[in-house]
Amino acid sequence: MKIAQVVSYYPPHLGGMENVAREISERLAIKGNQVEVFTSDIGCNKGKLRSTKNLKIHYLKSWEFAHTAIMPSLFFKLLKISKDSIIHVHIAQPLVPEVVYLVSKIKKIPYIAHVHGEPRPSGKFGFLFPLYKKLFKEKILLKAEKVICLSEDYKQFINKKYGINESKIIVIPNGVSERFFVNKENVSSKHTNLLFVGRLDFQKNLPKLINVVSLIKSKVVLHIIGDGEKKKEIEKLIYDKKLKNVILYGKKTGKDIVNFYKNADIFILTSVHEGLPLVLLEAMASCTPIVAPDIIGIRGFVKKAGILVNPPTPENFARVIDDLIEDKKLINILAQRGRKKANNYDWNKIVKKFEDVYENVKEAKLK
Repeated sequence: MKIAQVVSYYPPHLGGMENVAREISERLAIKGNQVEVFTSDIGCNKGKLRSTKNLKIHYLKSWEFAHTAIMPSLFFKLLKISKDSIIHVHIAQPLVPEVVYLVSKIKKIPYIAHVHGEPRPSGKFGFLFPLYKKLFKEKILLKAEKVICLSEDYKQFINKKYGINESKIIVIPNGVSERFFVNKENVSSKHTNLLFVGRLDFQKNLPKLINVVSLIKSKVVLHIIGDGEKKKEIEKLIYDKKLKNVILYGKKTGKDIVNFYKNADIFILTSVHEGLPLVLLEAMASCTPIVAPDIIGIRGFVKKAGILVNPPTPENFARVIDDLIEDKKLINILAQRGRKKANNYDWNKIVKKFEDVYENVKEAKLK
């Protein structure tokens, strides 16, 4: 099959959606599909991923405005793809889905809308986001051949918010790479290692995480892996609170990030909204218990394999973590449950589900 993956950002740009698009594209290509990725060149100053057999990556000259990738050449590039292709558009930011919609209408090429979550307004122009959803996102989802979402919770949400027929919405979760299935290092320590992995942005709500650490009574060290626009704000907050037990490492990949999971005792997330974070699957695979907010996108996934905090106040997070640190038996139970659950999210099985969707869309087009 010929598949065009269209996504605002792609590795080496940091982010969960980026890594999902990469995993899907590379594994589809390995299976013999002809895959083209169309993405921005934002975050690629230190190099780009190379195209490989069956996989061609187009990094388009772009700039960023209001957290949105502007790719002037995307429309013209997509007009050149073969009419027997299927477009798979990853939806998180505006503009890219609109371009796909126009190209689909002009060339009669079906597209699949892959919803990675429901971002909330942020930044100077955040007040325009609700209007965008009503005027544009709803139409884009309605006109898609299929809508992919990450969980049953989001399926119900999309059905109610945008009026998309449930039969059109397919739940395909994220997967987890084999390299995260590691065994813990049995090293005695005088403190508990807390781990956060992700972008330092509004969504991940790092100020709350720093406040949580300041309230924890047990001896802990918080390891923060990632980079982003809120880095200076986080550094200032750590300095103002005089916290010596919070370490920022910046962006890490490959074996480095696997080692952080291997040495972590508890994984903590304080996001304001989520789809299905890859980092939770990575934590589960590495037998790292999770403490996260009780919100859509996390709620149905983490239950029984981690602890959900409700309401997700800093005080409640701190209390839950202190209690968990004292309960070694529960830590072990959650770790084993997480590993068992992660085994069901093998990327090869997940990609097969996408192939099935493509086949169904292709067959429907031929009728």
